[in-house]
Amino acid sequence: LGTALAARVYGIEDIWIAEPNAARREMLSEAGPFRIYSGDGDAPEDGSAPLVVDAYGSEASRATSTRLAAPGGVIAHIGLAGGGAGLDTRRMTLQEITFFGTYTYTNDDFHATAQAIFDGRFGDFSWIEERPLSDGAQAFKDLDARSVRAAKIVLKP
Repeated sequence: LGTALAARVYGIEDIWIAEPNAARREMLSEAGPFRIYSGDGDAPEDGSAPLVVDAYGSEASRATSTRLAAPGGVIAHIGLAGGGAGLDTRRMTLQEITFFGTYTYTNDDFHATAQAIFDGRFGDFSWIEERPLSDGAQAFKDLDARSVRAAKIVLKP
């Protein structure tokens, strides 16, 4: 969702978000003018996406990223859910698809993002759930079990 909101700020309009959790799909549809899909046959056409951002990073999401990327497109991998399997390197080579991974940002990036949030450029943050820090372990379990509607859970001390 964060990537989709940032893409909107930069003028991207045709944004698809894959989300297997039905409650979270509903929340995402309220967060912005995005095309939300479950991944069960309602996905974008294979080879149609000039940019794919894999924010989950599982074997299945990497395989989907490879399948959806357009010839000459780019896959940006920022998720860390699983190991290294899932990329179709033959297709990536033949279709000249660029793959890069990124995990960090600079202090300037952090400050620019915070300023964009404070300025309201990413819209409201009704998609965030707040819990006490003492509920941290359960929050991770709930996110992993896909039993929460929130895209992110903020733990407050």
